[in-house]
Amino acid sequence: MELSITAIITAKSYVYITTPYFVPNDEMISAIQIAAKSGVDVRLIIPEKSDSWMVKHASNSFLEALFKANVKVYKYYKGFIHAKTIVVDDIFAMVGTSNMDYRSFNINFEINSVIYNVEKSKQLKAHFLEDLKHSNAVDYNTYAKRSKFEKLKESYCRLWSPLI
Repeated sequence: MELSITAIITAKSYVYITTPYFVPNDEMISAIQIAAKSGVDVRLIIPEKSDSWMVKHASNSFLEALFKANVKVYKYYKGFIHAKTIVVDDIFAMVGTSNMDYRSFNINFEINSVIYNVEKSKQLKAHFLEDLKHSNAVDYNTYAKRSKFEKLKESYCRLWSPLI
C-alpha cells in the first residue's frame, strides 16, 4: 500500500486506477485527493454491477470525497471488471491481486507486480483507455441527487468497510 500511495502522490500528469472493490482507507483517499488537487488527471474505473451488494454501496459512499477533489469516476458496464491496476505517468504501474480495500491492504496476502518501465506502463494505460470506452462517467450532480434511502444503504455498508 505504501508504494501505491507514494506513486499516487508523486504523480505529475496522471493516475489511472481500476479496481473491482473500492473501499479505501483514509490514507489512500488522502493520496488520491492530493494528486487530484495538485492538477494530476486522476481517473477511477469501478464496476457498474458488483458481485457484492455491500461493496457496491460502500464504494459509492467514498465517491463524494473524490468528486470534491476533481477525480473522474467511471463505472464499467460491459460485465464485471476485475482488473486491479494503477498506472502513473507512463513510467510506473502495478498489477496484481490487491483490491483497493481494507482486506487487501491489511489482512489478505496479496501480491502485485511493480512495473517501472515506459513500454509496459503505456500498454497498461492503453488497456485502461480501452476499458474507459466501456464505462460511463459518473456525473456528480446525478450522484448528489441520489435518494436518502440510497445514502442510508451507503452509510450502513461503509460502517462494515474494514470487514468487507
